[in-house]
Amino acid sequence: MNIGEKIKQQRLQKEWTQEHLAELLNVSRSAVSSWEVGRNYPDLVTIVAISDLFGISLDQLLREDKEMAKNVSKKIKMNKVYKIILGVLTFLIVVYVGLNLKLRVDENRYKENLVSNNWSAVVDGQTARWIPQYELKENGLYFWTQVFPISTFTLPSSYTNLDIIVRNDTKHLVAQINNDKDIELTIAKDNDTSAKYSGKVIVDKDLNVLEINGSYSQAKQKYLKAYVKEHQTDYKNILTQGITKRNQIIE
Repeated sequence: MNIGEKIKQQRLQKEWTQEHLAELLNVSRSAVSSWEVGRNYPDLVTIVAISDLFGISLDQLLREDKEMAKNVSKKIKMNKVYKIILGVLTFLIVVYVGLNLKLRVDENRYKENLVSNNWSAVVDGQTARWIPQYELKENGLYFWTQVFPISTFTLPSSYTNLDIIVRNDTKHLVAQINNDKDIELTIAKDNDTSAKYSGKVIVDKDLNVLEINGSYSQAKQKYLKAYVKEHQTDYKNILTQGITKRNQIIE
């Protein structure tokens, strides 16, 4: 005897109509009819309710109905899969919200620190209209940075990292400080007409060369290293002040 037949048997013993049973289980009459003729099965929650309603155990209700047992087993497995997926999604959402919230806190802190350290907002330029930019002139150097606006969908990236560009217009030297271990020196003939080559060199805060584009010729790489060494006093001044300014903003 399958579960549908058992439901019908128990219903008739209590002299209940399909409508009455459906009302007690909060389902439609057609659902009860489908169970009793074997077209489909009640869900797990409803099976438990039927067991309680008729005062019979789940074992008695499901015994002999192999198809129903398979159906229940399949649903239990699917429920476990859904719970795992739900758990993973919940974890990812919590991580995402936490990261996004931190970015928003950082954004506000950066702006407050920029103002308190006498940086001025840049009002000219297309980019400055949607990405707040700031500048500062001090000790013969020009400092520039921007604070990437954080939206609901923003996650940490190179765009949200606070970089500072420091320029010595007298010596024609430019450095972009991403952090004290990732500093990009830009050597450009447009800035320094005496320069033989244009190129970029990655250094640390002590001016140790970390990386030069491998596509550069050996002569160009050698020249860029020599250029950095020749101007090391001015570069170290730029890096020291730039790192100090960046720390004032992010701390």
